[in-house]
Amino acid sequence: MLKTGHGLSDADIRARYDAAPHRAGLGPEFLARVLALAGDLDALTVLDLGCGQGELLAAIARRYPRARLLGLDASTVRVHTALRGGGARATLVAASAEAPPFRAGSFDRVFCTETLEHLKLPERCVGEIARLLAPDGRAILTVPNATGFAPFHRLGALVPGRWLRSRLLPYEHPLNTDQPIDTCFTYGEIAGLVRRGGLEIEALAGWRYFRYLEMLPVARAVYGWCAPALETWLPRLGGVRFAYNLLLRCRRGEA
Repeated sequence: MLKTGHGLSDADIRARYDAAPHRAGLGPEFLARVLALAGDLDALTVLDLGCGQGELLAAIARRYPRARLLGLDASTVRVHTALRGGGARATLVAASAEAPPFRAGSFDRVFCTETLEHLKLPERCVGEIARLLAPDGRAILTVPNATGFAPFHRLGALVPGRWLRSRLLPYEHPLNTDQPIDTCFTYGEIAGLVRRGGLEIEALAGWRYFRYLEMLPVARAVYGWCAPALETWLPRLGGVRFAYNLLLRCRRGEA
């Protein structure tokens, strides 16, 4: 597991996120895959932990107008941005994903997308998600997967200079990120984190296989040609754990 920014105080992390440029999320294809894994959300109570600028909440609101939506983000600035944008129909709270101020069993679905890797205590967050889920509720977690960009996640110390790292290392690598805090989980670490937090993986999906090849000029054209086939066939061959991004649907674990 590779980490950066874990020595910062919580206040420092919040301040850096408030001051950071507002980057868009992973886009419509990612949102579609997340919603497909979540199932029907009609009239359900839904929480988005680490909602950022509210792209996922807006997508849910468009598709499920009867869903009751709540969003949480540690950055007050991002919460205000979400309120001005598509998240305006949701109730939004500025608070830590490691200590969400909601009652146990309150939510039919809890989303936590591309957030766990930016927390000091991701296992605590998973435990809170398990606490917040209704008995038959489901959690949708997504996280970058270091196993999916091996061996590059082990080579950071060998690449000198930020300019070169930005061209040879995946963006999710802690040595090539503009995030205040970042963690690089392998597939096994992700699975263990979920289990220890009190959730069971019910379904696993992958997205963007061998995507780091996009950063290599010679391989870029080949990758663009074969990417659709990889997305289709690798999951069928049991290769989901090698995806660049992992999407997990989880239920509460057995007591």
